[in-house]
Amino acid sequence: SERPKLLHTERVAPCQYAVMGRFHRALTPLALLAWARTAGADCPDDCPKRCPAQEDVQSPYVKDHFDISQFWGVFYEIAFHDSTQPTNPLLTAACQRSVKSPHQSDTKNYKDLFSLRIGPFGGTNAVCDLEFNITDSPGVFMGHWSGNSPWNPNLTDIANTVVDVGVAQNGTYNWTLEFQCKEFDDPTKGIRFAALNFYHKKPLIDKDEFEVMLARLRSRGLGWIIDASPGMHMVDQQSCVDKQDYPSQDADPSWCGQKGSGLSSLMSTTQGSSAELVV
Repeated sequence: SERPKLLHTERVAPCQYAVMGRFHRALTPLALLAWARTAGADCPDDCPKRCPAQEDVQSPYVKDHFDISQFWGVFYEIAFHDSTQPTNPLLTAACQRSVKSPHQSDTKNYKDLFSLRIGPFGGTNAVCDLEFNITDSPGVFMGHWSGNSPWNPNLTDIANTVVDVGVAQNGTYNWTLEFQCKEFDDPTKGIRFAALNFYHKKPLIDKDEFEVMLARLRSRGLGWIIDASPGMHMVDQQSCVDKQDYPSQDADPSWCGQKGSGLSSLMSTTQGSSAELVV
């Protein structure tokens, strides 16, 4: 039989960890209610009780040879398990893209201009200017977010780990696997938030290449994230490839809930102060 050529719109299952709030400030109250219906348990029963140590889930290559200069560039999200990205039929996100670059004024941080199409009737580009602390351990970062989501308030300081990378012949990275995890302040409650992002330099990839990424993920002991109910969500990149309507790679933040972007001023009037990044 003919091998499937592309992965783009297949939907396995939406992630339903409690909503963080990356985008909630830029949405109407009605849409928020629809989105909130997708939120389930913070971590299903088949998750580990504690977040694994960041270095413990990294491949030997990343631990010994990760080169952050090869981490910069444009990556398209192929799949995710991440409750900060809506999957409700009213608000399903598409065309997710991550533009990673060194921070211009702080060598201890890097920037991730994360964008996605969200909303009905073709959607709108939401652009989020995210920042992460660079630690002394290769591929081990700490992200910071300040928001007031009513479903998961004060979700800040989230560990972000490069689990593995696909290395091209010239040494650049074709793809990355990134894992985020945060526990409750009360250690008896276990994991509060966990997410996984499959990023690739190409928006559309062969099924075989995606299977390699999956196998690398499982080899690092993180298969539970995609096996735990409700599973993993495949990203629709095809629609933006067809229309070529990704935002510019240096777009200003918009529709993300950050101060000065999109509807944050309007939403701050109706729902309280807007969210902003903390670095």
